[in-house]
Amino acid sequence: MKTYKKRFGTNSSGQLLIVAALAIAILISSTTIYVYELSKETNITDTRSINNFILALKQSTINTMESSLANVSNGGEKTVLTTNLDALSQVFRSLNHFGICQLDFTVLNDSTYDSGTWLSWNTSDLGVSSAYANFTLNVYGMTSTITMDYAINITTTLSVNGSYVSLEGETKLVSLTCKIYNEDEPALAKNITLFYENLGNWTQVDASNNLTILDYGNGTYLISFTVTTSSDPVQVLTHAYDLRDILVKANTTCYAT
Repeated sequence: MKTYKKRFGTNSSGQLLIVAALAIAILISSTTIYVYELSKETNITDTRSINNFILALKQSTINTMESSLANVSNGGEKTVLTTNLDALSQVFRSLNHFGICQLDFTVLNDSTYDSGTWLSWNTSDLGVSSAYANFTLNVYGMTSTITMDYAINITTTLSVNGSYVSLEGETKLVSLTCKIYNEDEPALAKNITLFYENLGNWTQVDASNNLTILDYGNGTYLISFTVTTSSDPVQVLTHAYDLRDILVKANTTCYAT
């Protein structure tokens, strides 16, 4: 009986060890799987976070380009684009959440662009305000470096054409079609101001000229107003601001119809 009990005790202890070992193995396996899955989720979260971070940095360069062009188009120095991008680059260096950020840029200088900007306001029927720069963004992390090369071209374009019909005496009814574009896509105007030439002088069009502006909501504006002038044809100058406060100008010659 004692021998039997002793054997039973030994077998019981062995079984308990096996069960315990199996439980530990299951626990380790479960923990490993959990840690692996958690690691995958963390990696996915980190990847999304850094992608969003880089997109935010790129959007900051776009915003800087837009504000700089608005400044230049309103009479600011052309060098303001380089000055603002230098300042932005310094701000990027202070961001170290995902690593050291370095922004390098080159503003375009060619037969059209000067210090990265181009204002073409003297071409008949078409006006252009534009800024262009190339960028290299590096994020130096602990284990890897992310590099992104991209170019940004901010361009506001205004096209204007029109004609007039004669009314009584020297009074004329001028009709214009104005179209606004941002990066070649239809865009809305924040403000449109018109001037007409009267015997060599430019006169602003206002409510006294029976001014009407029909907004189609897609960047196209039909405008009409009356002028009293002996000038023929009628020269019209248009100043337009887009929603980014970028100014663009265009002139057009209106002939009788």
